Amino acid sequence: MRRQRKGLKLLALIFGLALVAAACGGDDDDGAGDETAEQPEGPTGGTLIDLQNFAQGEVDHIDPALASTFQGAQIPVLLYDGLTEFDYSGDVPELMPQVAESWETDDGQTWTFTIREGQEFSDGTPVLPSSFVRGFERALSPDMASEISYHLLPIEGAQEYLDGEADEISGVTADDENLTLTMELTAPLYDWPAIVSHPVFSPIPEAADELDDQTDWEQGIMIGNGPFKMEEPWQHEERISLVRNENWNGGIYGEGTQARLDGIDFIISSDVDSAYSDFEAGNGHTALIPPGRFQEAIDNYPNATPPNMAAYFFGVNMESQLGGDENLKLRQAISLAIDRDAINEQVYDGARRNATGITPPEVPGYEDGLCEVCEYDPEQAEQLVQEWQDEGGELDHPIRINFNTDSGHEDVVAIVQQNLQDIGLEAELDPRDPTNYFTEMRQGDCELCRLGWIWDYPVYDSPIFAEFHSASIDGDNIARLNDPEVDELIDTARATEDEEERLELYREAERLALEQVAAVPINWYTGQVVYTEDVDNVVMTPIQFILYEQVTLSE
Repeated sequence: MRRQRKGLKLLALIFGLALVAAACGGDDDDGAGDETAEQPEGPTGGTLIDLQNFAQGEVDHIDPALASTFQGAQIPVLLYDGLTEFDYSGDVPELMPQVAESWETDDGQTWTFTIREGQEFSDGTPVLPSSFVRGFERALSPDMASEISYHLLPIEGAQEYLDGEADEISGVTADDENLTLTMELTAPLYDWPAIVSHPVFSPIPEAADELDDQTDWEQGIMIGNGPFKMEEPWQHEERISLVRNENWNGGIYGEGTQARLDGIDFIISSDVDSAYSDFEAGNGHTALIPPGRFQEAIDNYPNATPPNMAAYFFGVNMESQLGGDENLKLRQAISLAIDRDAINEQVYDGARRNATGITPPEVPGYEDGLCEVCEYDPEQAEQLVQEWQDEGGELDHPIRINFNTDSGHEDVVAIVQQNLQDIGLEAELDPRDPTNYFTEMRQGDCELCRLGWIWDYPVYDSPIFAEFHSASIDGDNIARLNDPEVDELIDTARATEDEEERLELYREAERLALEQVAAVPINWYTGQVVYTEDVDNVVMTPIQFILYEQVTLSE
């Protein structure tokens, strides 16, 4: 059995990633590896009025089993602690034990997590291995129809449970007496301890069993084990309010640690511009920077604007009129026609970086130039359109550019529409309500659809599996790419213990997906949050979550 200690940093992911093939926890004999997250001081009080997280409008879900958007997931990240978590306080993220105190594996396929003693939900009931099984079963329940349940499918028996063919997940064993949770996977998966940091793996208390309909959980007062808790239900189109959870174990910060704020009011705004106007009027502490105002905003306010692990791109539905081998030149032309410099300068004040693939430089294993048709070349694009037409290519209708409204994308899609028209392709804008936008795109409504991906965890697997593996169709594989070679590369990567070999397989899968132009990379994100002078200790992680448990308000 190979073991690894909790001090292993993500730097080791680049040069070995032994952390995901090992047991985490315990003390190193040589003293190295004792680093933990910097311990926040005690509570300072005050309620933060947050205008940034829901600046783009109401999300569809905040349940950890259902929240598929970054904004929706921010709530369960604060309400729930999972088995593992990344500490972002150092120069590189460090995978840490959270509710689990250790984990171990012999073969990358059977993983045993040992749960810490004495942990409680906010209602005082214990957090046990069975609490995680309850959470897994909820997420995989056919009645929940979760769009993110695919994260659990590597577990033996998960697919059968999802299909309604089994009454339990055969590959999960919870031993509450000995505080162990064992997961048997269908194949070796050496990134598993990082993957289970995703909110969909959150523990759920017994109180949820009282519901006749599990989808009602997010409509009431969800009970969790994280730094904050709910005292009132979700006030739709108005706010989501959280208060400090006095029963919090401290997560990766140490036993007895408390969130420093008394609470957070997440205000749900109608659109980015109105949310920012409220911020400027003094009605809140944080704001999301609207398109075209980046430089002005960071000149005027303290800000959290670091480069991060996030990509802005368009998905191409491979089952639409744009899909198929016969339309490859058309898809290549679309990508070559887009003026990424114009988008960056006109919409983002030059704050973002033009993307040369989906995976940004901050992700271990990044390689520049995986996309061969991401340089602006309208002449070549026009030539490819002509060749496609000469070979019999034609469109049934103008290319539909799908996007979520009131979220700051209007100027981007207008540029893309003009770029396509400039090379002789008729295109029309297809604005959609932001609340259900991603659900509609997952269900196949996408043609050329505006997408973004913020890494679920700082490992190359995210989003390569989610965006490009056929198992994720009807989930985050919005392009509906169904390519056996891509699937095999990803499956082999997940089962490969050697880090360098694994990264090369992931890169090759991404390269092949981009060669087919299942996605059109546009840019890599930076943070876009500003805040008032009385807000301190704002930490935005590379995956864009704000560590609200560390934030303070000065008097």
